[in-house]
Amino acid sequence: MIPLFLCWGSFLNVVAYRLIHNGSLLRPRSYCPHCRRTLAWYDLIPVLSWLLLKGSCRYCKKSISFLYPLIELVTALSMTMLTIYVPWDYFLGYFIFFSALIVTIRTDLEFMLVSRFVSLFLVPLGILLSFFNLLPLSLCESALGALIGYGILAGIARTFFILTKKEGLGQGDVDLLAFIGSFTGIYGCWISLLIGSLAGSVIGITYMAFFKPNKSFKIPFGPFLALGAMIFVLFGPSLMRILLHLN
Repeated sequence: MIPLFLCWGSFLNVVAYRLIHNGSLLRPRSYCPHCRRTLAWYDLIPVLSWLLLKGSCRYCKKSISFLYPLIELVTALSMTMLTIYVPWDYFLGYFIFFSALIVTIRTDLEFMLVSRFVSLFLVPLGILLSFFNLLPLSLCESALGALIGYGILAGIARTFFILTKKEGLGQGDVDLLAFIGSFTGIYGCWISLLIGSLAGSVIGITYMAFFKPNKSFKIPFGPFLALGAMIFVLFGPSLMRILLHLN
């Protein structure tokens, strides 16, 4: 299964890149983003080709982002864990969910953008999957999760803007939490936001302490929300027991 998931991660890299650049998912074949040369099959082996080529294009020698092998490895790891921890009744729904989250991680890390094609526009799909019992949610729980997810971050973003006259959260983050809510419900929104905020704060503070970036430096929030959502899907019951015990 792992080789298949690595290949799926390679495809998700293509989806992420072409969504942001308004390209077709069907054609042309994979190419170098710098010199636009079509890549041979042996340059497209997940992770291995990037390592053998030392992270550069075979033709123009320009650097190829480390995000390519990273996304392939994240896909293989998360999908493998999905097969282990999630009942098969819900595998299809969560496979779609994880795939969209991984595309979001890629686009937000590289371009600071979250495409609505893999966030807000998939909310109806989450509700539909819930209706057909392909997610462990009722239709009502899915719809409320989407509404509350959207409302929470929209409210926070609006309040922050009123107080500071600055944009604190992008619309993409708001759309993303609505999408997460449609696939995980209200509790999923809460846990995803909690984990995402904690992880983002720790990474942000650590990065600023060691690298001292300028004031215009920004850390994308979407990957941390996606991480929180994945953790909830995989370990949600255990997390809920821990949090209830703490209370």
